[in-house]
Amino acid sequence: MSIYEQDRKRVLQQENELKKIYAELNADRINYSLPSYSNIESTKHYRKAFEQLAEMKADSFSIKKATFIIENAYFEEQQNYAEFEKVIKQTGNFLREKMDELGYDQNRNLAKNFMLFQFFSDTLQIKSKDLKHLPFKYDFEDYLGIKDWSKMFVSKLLATGKGQCNSLPRLYLILAEEIGAEAFLSLSPNHSYIKFKDEEENWYNVELTNGMFTTESMILQSGFIKSEALQNGIYMQQMTEKQLLSQLYSDFAQGYARKFGYNPFVKKVIDKALELYPNSISANQMNSNYLTIQFEYVAKQVGINPRNRNDLQNIRNYPNIIKLLNNVNTQYNKVDDLGFEFMSAEAYQNWLASLKETKQKQDSEDMKKQFNIKLKKTFKN
Repeated sequence: MSIYEQDRKRVLQQENELKKIYAELNADRINYSLPSYSNIESTKHYRKAFEQLAEMKADSFSIKKATFIIENAYFEEQQNYAEFEKVIKQTGNFLREKMDELGYDQNRNLAKNFMLFQFFSDTLQIKSKDLKHLPFKYDFEDYLGIKDWSKMFVSKLLATGKGQCNSLPRLYLILAEEIGAEAFLSLSPNHSYIKFKDEEENWYNVELTNGMFTTESMILQSGFIKSEALQNGIYMQQMTEKQLLSQLYSDFAQGYARKFGYNPFVKKVIDKALELYPNSISANQMNSNYLTIQFEYVAKQVGINPRNRNDLQNIRNYPNIIKLLNNVNTQYNKVDDLGFEFMSAEAYQNWLASLKETKQKQDSEDMKKQFNIKLKKTFKN
């Protein structure tokens, strides 16, 4: 070995020793927890809302009440529950009166869900009272709530008559609860829709963004649903009450994160969601985000750029930061194992548009005809 190589090796050893010493000196100064934001006055509304949600029983809770709590926290408790409840009750009365007018048997789940489908997709009138309801429309503007998270809310849908795949199914479930219909939330990539069954145990998929019945094949044709996702039940399965509450917690956490950012409170909510439903793809994705942000926050405190591969090698001097990185990798592996595949906004829009193609419309119309045949059996004598 040349003198130059010996000197270079000695210098590198000295640098590594200095880095270890520096790491030991700074270990006690590292803050491993993200800033809490508890000093921000408006975060108190979310803490209060979390306590209210925590009081709800996982197997028997009101989605109407839970939805109001979640949205009201975002609006800093400026919403009025009595007014919200009044609108839901009035809508429930409208649906029941319309079923009476049409002669539907209100004891049959098929009739109640078909009435709900018509409420979302058709113009309805109660002639005796001169009442009229127009169908809801899909809101193409900021449909992911990137600029304004309240775009995702039921309150916004009720105020404007426009919504997307979060608010439309949520309102459907609220109204189903109001009139005693059994319906379920189901997920597909970047999307949620409604499933319900008739008295003969036949299942139906309701796509509220375009007012159509959809087949399983229409949902699968997005091309982003892996076999692992179906095996793990993260997509195309009707959610249980417990799983639905988990999804609401995930939405709640996301609203907080959009308004304030990720912090230990978000982690607390995510952990609650995962406790209720360990395979929740929404909660697991948020957990991935949280752990990534936490790792990067800690790495930057010791002068390491976590997005620079060469710089990242320096975490070998920080065992606790290595653990954080391992947590990140483990969580991303879990998301992959669940069967998640990223679907871009463009791909999602293309898939939604494909549901309006001639063949898909015809399939939906054929399903409506079959539905109407079954519905005749539910007419009151």
